[in-house]
Amino acid sequence: MTATHTATARLTLDAPQPLLVGGEEVPADRSFPAVDPSTGRVWAQVAEGTAGDVDRAVAAAQRAFQTWRQTSLDTRQALLWAVAERLTQDAARWPALLATENGRAVREAGFIDVPTAAEIFRFFSGVVRDLHGRTVPCGPGAHVFTEPRPVGVVAAIVPWNSPLISVAHKLAPALAAGNTVVVKPSELASVSTVEFVRLVQDLFPPGVVNVVTGFGHDVGRALVSHPGVAKVSFTGGTETGRRILGDVADRLIPTVMELGGKGSMVVCPDADLSTVTEDVLTGIFAANGEVCFASSRLMVHRDRYDELLERVAARADAIVVGDALDPATQLGPLITAGHRDVVAKRVQAALSEGAELRAGGRTPEMSEELAGGSYYRPTVLASPDGLTCASREEFFGPVLTVEAWTSEDEVVDRVNRVAYGLANGVWSADLGQAHRLADRLDSGMVWVNTWFATPLGQPQGGVKASGFGREGATATLLEYTATKVVHTSFDTTRPPMWT
Repeated sequence: MTATHTATARLTLDAPQPLLVGGEEVPADRSFPAVDPSTGRVWAQVAEGTAGDVDRAVAAAQRAFQTWRQTSLDTRQALLWAVAERLTQDAARWPALLATENGRAVREAGFIDVPTAAEIFRFFSGVVRDLHGRTVPCGPGAHVFTEPRPVGVVAAIVPWNSPLISVAHKLAPALAAGNTVVVKPSELASVSTVEFVRLVQDLFPPGVVNVVTGFGHDVGRALVSHPGVAKVSFTGGTETGRRILGDVADRLIPTVMELGGKGSMVVCPDADLSTVTEDVLTGIFAANGEVCFASSRLMVHRDRYDELLERVAARADAIVVGDALDPATQLGPLITAGHRDVVAKRVQAALSEGAELRAGGRTPEMSEELAGGSYYRPTVLASPDGLTCASREEFFGPVLTVEAWTSEDEVVDRVNRVAYGLANGVWSADLGQAHRLADRLDSGMVWVNTWFATPLGQPQGGVKASGFGREGATATLLEYTATKVVHTSFDTTRPPMWT
């Protein structure tokens, strides 16, 4: 289906978006266009930063670090809470901006992105008061204690698919731990990050939070390679993550890497298919399928394979595709026409390798106003043996592959065979079987009888080619600190080594 309701008025920003350095808005000599994926038209101009701008931003962050690192935990707690309050008070304008920027359906942006971003700041506002070291018992002759110290300037590289949530996941723990930050948003979705930091930067001393927009091959690389950067936190594609690791290798600085995924939903024969169907649709078609947590493989026991395949394919055919600004839209456009074409090409490759098309697999016909948008129908591929590229590669789009299995050993082997290890799920009425399978699946997260459940406090992150480090939890604070040990000796006796 295609949305036919009237969309919210389109956004157009007249003034070019600035860089944000040292608490000031800094114009750039050049800019590049921001394109609305729903129409293919330019809606804003974004500052194109340079390596020189990166130098200035890092220098501002280094200066600010000298005082920000000394702030008390209660001061940081209050400021992080103030960020959440300000975002909540300003909530009405964000859904349309996010939908215009990356094509995520406006209804999703309203009830997921904005409240989630605010809750991330509230969460770290709370747990920051628990940031402390510990005493290490070493006997009566010494007193040993540890202190978590901020690392310095953090380079935060933010993706285009959920920019507001992602920038919150990086800023909140980094600032709570006493670091300063230079943010580099994706060139495909920069406006929301600039607008968000504009909204809250006056809460912090100048230079604590900086934004340099631009392209990855120059601004991004200059930032992660900068000698003044102490840590890199990156969310994005696995190949880009590998390049960043190469860039930081000479300086041996730590990183957090939240990379790609190839999530599998393992459905046992006793699962409630009504619930499973709803979770499948959310797991693969939320956020247009452009999310690392997407459940792009549906692994169904052969006894229920045909029934669940029919249910999912019929529901996929009924999904409303349209303008991201239309409240009736359930699945918006993909981020760019180029990415849409890559997804379509991969679907065709899977079909040529033996997959069967059961829903979608095409670009829908749109109205004249939306003809330049990058739309693609939600797609369901039947591939019982899972032998095509659709079972191995991350498509990063609304494409589901439905596979069949008979034994636990078989399904565990097939799920674990992929290079990624971010999220998997198990659906079973037998919790013994569910936990047995969950224990054997190689991924940072395993959901049982649900999908996309990411409450704050639950660590988020992967293994294998899905990266390392965890976000969204108390332990995340430690990702942005270095442990310092102070060992005081009370014993003046020494062994006779030199007599």
